[in-house]
Order: sequence, then C-alpha cells, then structure tokens
Amino acid sequence: MTKRLAQKILALALLGVLLWIPLLLEQDVIYERIGYRDQVIRDIATTFTGEQVVTGPVVIIPWSLSYQAKVWDDKTKSYQLTDKKRSGRYLLLPEQLNSEAVVGTSTRQRGIYEVPVYKTRLDMQGRFTNAGLLSHKKQLEEEYQGTLSWGKATLSIMVSDMRGIVDEPSVQWQQQSLNIQPGSQLASHSQGVHGAIPAFSASLTQTVDFSVAMQIRGMERLLLTPVGDYNRISMQSDWQHPSFTGRYLPENYTLSENGFAADWSTSPFSADLQSVAKECLNGNYCLFSDYAVGADFIQPVDMYVQAERSIKYGLLFIGVTFIVFFLFEVLKQLQIHPVQYGMVGMALALFYMLLISLSEHISFALAYLLATLACTGLLGIYLSAVLKSLLRGVSFAAGLSALYGLLFVIISSEDYALLMGSVLIFAILAISMIMTRKVDWYQVGGRSDKAAPAKAETAA
Repeated sequence: MTKRLAQKILALALLGVLLWIPLLLEQDVIYERIGYRDQVIRDIATTFTGEQVVTGPVVIIPWSLSYQAKVWDDKTKSYQLTDKKRSGRYLLLPEQLNSEAVVGTSTRQRGIYEVPVYKTRLDMQGRFTNAGLLSHKKQLEEEYQGTLSWGKATLSIMVSDMRGIVDEPSVQWQQQSLNIQPGSQLASHSQGVHGAIPAFSASLTQTVDFSVAMQIRGMERLLLTPVGDYNRISMQSDWQHPSFTGRYLPENYTLSENGFAADWSTSPFSADLQSVAKECLNGNYCLFSDYAVGADFIQPVDMYVQAERSIKYGLLFIGVTFIVFFLFEVLKQLQIHPVQYGMVGMALALFYMLLISLSEHISFALAYLLATLACTGLLGIYLSAVLKSLLRGVSFAAGLSALYGLLFVIISSEDYALLMGSVLIFAILAISMIMTRKVDWYQVGGRSDKAAPAKAETAA
C-alpha cells in the first residue's frame, strides 16, 4: 500500500477516534438521566410507599416458667432450694399457608418520569397446630423440673412499609373476627399489624383454621414470605413484564398481553424457618424476608436502557459509513475530504442525542423514527453533493435507514440483543470483505499516487 493511501486511512482512523468523544459524552448524559430517574423513584417512595415484603401470619405466645434451683447460702454454708422464674416468647409458624395475591398496577408521574406502583388484594388461608407448643413446654419443664404456663397469644403480620396498608385487614380465627391493631409486636421487625387471639389451648393438641384478607399498596416489587411448613403462593397481575425474584423461582408461570400468573410451593425441607423464628424473637434482626418470593414490576427495557444499547453501536455505524465512503473514493475515483467525513460522522453522533431528548417526551419508537428520519434526511441531502449523484445520496440514506431499523429491532429485544448484535456485525464485515475481495489495493494506491502528479502537471 502506498504512502498516500496509508496516510488517508490513518487520518480516517484518527477522525473515528475523535468522533468517539461525543459518543462518550452522550453516554454520560444517559447515565445522568438514569440517576435523575432513580432519584425520582426514591422521592416517590418516601412520600407514597416503597417495595413491600409481607411476612406471616405468625402467632406470638408469651410463656412463664416457675422452677426451683439450688443456690449457695453463705450463712448456712450449703445449697438451698430457691423459687425462680423464667419468661420468654414462642413464635409459632403455620402448618399450612396458602396465599393468593391479585395485583393491579398503575403509574405515578413526577416531571417526565413515571414509576410503576401497585395495589394488591391479598388473601391468605391456612391452619395452625399447637404441637410445637406442647413440645416446647415439655422440653423446658423437663430441663428445669418446673411448671410452664402460657400467656395470651397474638397473631402478627409483618410488612416492610406500613404506609402501604390501605385499610384494616380482615382476620378470621376459627370463624371468629380478630380486632387488628398497628404494629407487629416484634422488636426486630416492628412494622405490621397484630390482633389478640382468643383461648388457644396449649395442653391438648389443637388445630385452628384462619383466613386473612387485606389490601396493600407498594411500588416496583412485591414479595410474600412462605412462613408455613407447607406453602402455596399464587400471584396474578396485569403487568406484562415481570421479573421473578426472591429465594425461589415459580414452579409454573404464564405470560400474556393481559399480564402474568405465577405459582410457588415449598415444604419444610426448603428452609429451616424455625431457626429464623428463634433469631427473630431473641436477636436484633428478623431474616424471614430472605426467604420471600415474588416479582419486580419494572420495565426491563426502558428508554434509557434502549438508548444505552443503541449508543454502543455508534462507533460501528461511523466506521461502516467511513468504509463505504472510502470504497466510493478509491473505486469510483471520488475525492472526499476528511472534513466531509467529519461532517457525516457528527451527524451520526448527533442521532443519539436527538433520540435521548425526544424519548423523554414521546414514546421511544416514535422518538427513534423521528431521529432516524432527521439524520438520514440530512445525510441524503449532504451526500448527494459529496458523492456527486442524487441517486447515490438517496441510496446511501436508504441503506442507513435500513441499518437503523435493524438496530431498533436489536435494542428492543430483551433476550436476543447480544446474539442479534453479533450477527449484524459479522454480516457487515462479511459484506465488506466480499465486495472488496477482488480489489488490488496496491494498484488502487498506485493509481491514487499517479493521479496526483498528473493533476500537478496539468496545472503547470
């Protein structure tokens, strides 16, 4: 390759690197706007309600143990039997828990940003058995050789944000309504509601049915904790793009244009929740939420994610355009100045700024269409003069529009974006190699070098 051709390629490569700077600046703008959006989400969460994790119901039962212990008496120099007492609380988990959540979604807007929020109708049914109480009573009485008595039981439901409780939950305990009060009665997780339970016998094995109906609102995420020995959880919503999250994925789920439905089920072998219950009572933290399951109500491919994906192809688009220009220059013997290359590159880079600014006020698809028409239309007019042919300018603009169309399909895909992007890059490279497979680059460079002295002689 001759020196002149090498200098031209080096100049274009340097120009491409310089055009990378506005692309990076535009990418910083995207990250800045994402930061603004996240701040809006936090602001709405502080005035509306945040993500919700619902845990329960569980039963809290205080106990008191009276026993005698030997205590050293300095006066008599012997051990004396002394009456002592110990007290604590026992956290009883359901034997069976079935939960059904029907979630209706809407959006809250602040400025140009929208945040998904929801209102849920939550129904829970199941049963408690006092077999665990009898076992706990037997263990303590045998260990201390004393007598254990139970206090008044309380049913507790924990939530992560009490502001989301729309009205008083309806709780039925053995077909008897409970009076529900604010607070979970747990120091390690105070937010929630509770209700005093009528006589719950701890002397004989007893099974009690219960039901809970409540409405709860939140934003972005809803999780339900399977605190029972055996749990079945179902969730239905009109949200079309859920992201299932939590400790377990659903066993079955369906997605449609009308929303989604998902089901979970767990057994006592899925987790050691009894240890979690002990820590919840005795420690300073309650880790039931670590076992919760549910869904995120977010838009997985929003305008900023799509814009960020598209700008990653910006340098590729500029490179492809420069390659096409270069082929026109060397094969059609056209003279295209580096300034003209730079003008076209800046127009391509400006596309992404137009896309970001427009998509904040109209739908992303319409913003993409308008930005594409603006840039390709400008380039079509400009290139008609640069390439000295209206047909060439229009053809180039049409090809670039098709390329932008392919890019839109790629960035709109949630699962196949990387695959489609890789195929596009490979196809562009393959087309370029096939079109230039018979080009003698030494001869092209030589022709360029000969053309320059010939022009100089003519001028002389």
